Amino acid sequence: MAKQTTTPVKFKYSHAIKKGQSRKYKGVGRTQELRDADEMEKTKTEYRIGLSTIVNDGILDKGIAVYKHWFNFVVLALELEQQGAVLIYKKKEHEIKVDRSMYEGWDLDTIVSKKFNDWFFKENHRDLFIRDISRVLKPKEKVSVSEDKVSIEFDANRRLADVIADLRRINNEQNIFRGNSDGFKSNYIVNGRVIEATLKNRYNALVLKLENNLSNEEILTHKNNYIRATSKSIDGYKSQQEQTGTDESKSEDEFGKVIKDDGIDTRSELEKSMYGELPSDYSEIEVNEKEVDIAKPTWAYTIHELIHGSPSTTGAKQILLSVCDGYFLKHPTKDYSE
Repeated sequence: MAKQTTTPVKFKYSHAIKKGQSRKYKGVGRTQELRDADEMEKTKTEYRIGLSTIVNDGILDKGIAVYKHWFNFVVLALELEQQGAVLIYKKKEHEIKVDRSMYEGWDLDTIVSKKFNDWFFKENHRDLFIRDISRVLKPKEKVSVSEDKVSIEFDANRRLADVIADLRRINNEQNIFRGNSDGFKSNYIVNGRVIEATLKNRYNALVLKLENNLSNEEILTHKNNYIRATSKSIDGYKSQQEQTGTDESKSEDEFGKVIKDDGIDTRSELEKSMYGELPSDYSEIEVNEKEVDIAKPTWAYTIHELIHGSPSTTGAKQILLSVCDGYFLKHPTKDYSE
């Protein structure tokens, strides 16, 4: 198998997350109407997880599950750092080193052995992520002098839509709400759109490939459901194989070698239309994985996308490197290609 780090690594605390979505999301044996309904409900659930969450007198920018994933990536980074790991990403070597100055209050010296719920709730580390909820000042109440607070006066007789328009105009002119600013680092803001199941898939794929005990096919079809169906690229594996006969019994000779050492895609037009295009740097990552599933490029393609991302997605390795620098999901200015 292709290497993910320059030397092998082992984990004591970082492990792939088992179980997940119900099998109904795989769509097997269900009508299109039911599959559409499943997909809609799944999308609504994932959307809610990505929204702000009210906690006591404050507000979390995202759902608690998102912060659990941040926690998991931090623990993973620290375990890799302890082993002196060097990550291979974009044909470059990246030493895993966590910037502790960006994690003030996280207690990184003890976090590795902690359970998330204990760390987040019992030890009150959730306060790291909580923001104050907007409110109306009471008469004669003192205006805060904190640089993190903004006081704006509105005419109560105006329409709400006009007030909102004023807020947008004021922010455009003065940039008072800094959370949306590029490069702004407040107390641990999540950067980027979050779909919890996709984030879990990326984390699991990276951990399992780093452990290097399972093939791509075993990762994607494992009984522990490590990779949840979130898109057609994953959802369609079994149904495609059943319809086309591209199952484990197919020999390498029937399809020929799909990828040569120079990374040239030698598949037929039918196979390309069925499985989709391969990433331009496919050979860099998977060319050494000459297993039986070489006849099924979707295994390697999907794992590659989960770990390395695509022009429109952030892969697990980029997330990990961003976490090392103190950002989640992605660094606001670096993509680690240089």
